[in-house]
Amino acid sequence: MLPIVRRQLEYEACKTRVSAKGQVVIPKAVRQRLGIEKGLELTLIPLDENRLLLEKVPRLSQLFKFMGRARGASLLLDDRGSETQRDDERLSELFPS
Repeated sequence: MLPIVRRQLEYEACKTRVSAKGQVVIPKAVRQRLGIEKGLELTLIPLDENRLLLEKVPRLSQLFKFMGRARGASLLLDDRGSETQRDDERLSELFPS
């Protein structure tokens, strides 16, 4: 296997298969080393025809620590309010009074 260097850490390339359901298994050693646990959300980004990038989606608790609890909560509530407003507008377009 060829070593791949990212962020000053060395990783071994590993091989995996796509299941009939489209699932891909991340080897246990890689999951442990990167702190990938059951339920963790990942973003899959196609880089080109042969490469995919997986990134961990930060948990809300991590975002709150980064932004500060009050500011983070405020941003999430504002965003949710915007979503609700857009949903209401779509419904009124589909089902006019």
